[in-house]
Amino acid sequence: MADLISAIANLLWPLLVIVVLLVFGRQLLSKLRNSDDVTLEIGGQRLNFKQATDQQSDMITDLQREVASLKRRLDDVGHGTGASYRVRPGGLPPYEFSERRDDNDWLRPIEIPGKAGPGAPEAATPPADDDLDLMPDPWEPLPTVPGAPTIPSAPTTVPPTPHSILWVDDHPENNAVLADSWRRDGADVEIARSTSEAMRLLEGRRYGLIISDMGRRESHVDVPDAGLRLLANVRATDPGTPFVLYGNVAQFADAARAKGATMVTGSTFELMEFASGLGMLDQV
Repeated sequence: MADLISAIANLLWPLLVIVVLLVFGRQLLSKLRNSDDVTLEIGGQRLNFKQATDQQSDMITDLQREVASLKRRLDDVGHGTGASYRVRPGGLPPYEFSERRDDNDWLRPIEIPGKAGPGAPEAATPPADDDLDLMPDPWEPLPTVPGAPTIPSAPTTVPPTPHSILWVDDHPENNAVLADSWRRDGADVEIARSTSEAMRLLEGRRYGLIISDMGRRESHVDVPDAGLRLLANVRATDPGTPFVLYGNVAQFADAARAKGATMVTGSTFELMEFASGLGMLDQV
């Protein structure tokens, strides 16, 4: 009998907790959502319970919107309306440095389509082997002239650190959930809160992807086009690194693309898709 009473007593507390959650669960959840006292630490950023749930809700809503849009496009294609998909590059976006080609295209003859008639230019023929030795190598530096001023060579292109992402935002807690999920997927996400801090980080390394919000408060001054200013500074020295303006940036889209932005979006789904396509995340 004593063992039975002890077993029942051990079950009372879990049952009591379940009853409280069933009766007052909605009120407790509402209190947590609206409370600033309950804080979480995600990816090194502190945010309250409401901020965390709002970010999760926004990501789910954005995903649902993208799925609905994809379903509409599939339905349009199925009905033969000729609707086209949005094509996104699977590799690196525009502005990426092109690799040197090994073939000598400049030695190939110029082909003239059609039959050559009177007065038509003759097709160019490749030079003889003896003449090749006399032709300069286009990849070989020109000889220096004594007394001529020396011109500094262009800086060597340093490859980006694999899976490295620089995220510039003066409120990084707004992206804490997404940034932390990327870190768990193998990405090295580094945070900068201002343009000056971002430029200091870029002096020490090259990232595989740069993400920036648009408006920021920098040096106690509101800068509504801070993202464009950072983009201009980056493109002045590095035309190849993918640069994404993310957030409430629709009104700056044309100016951003003109300055060299690789992507301008307010969609979390599109940002995740783009980062995954660049190989920033470990593929499962």
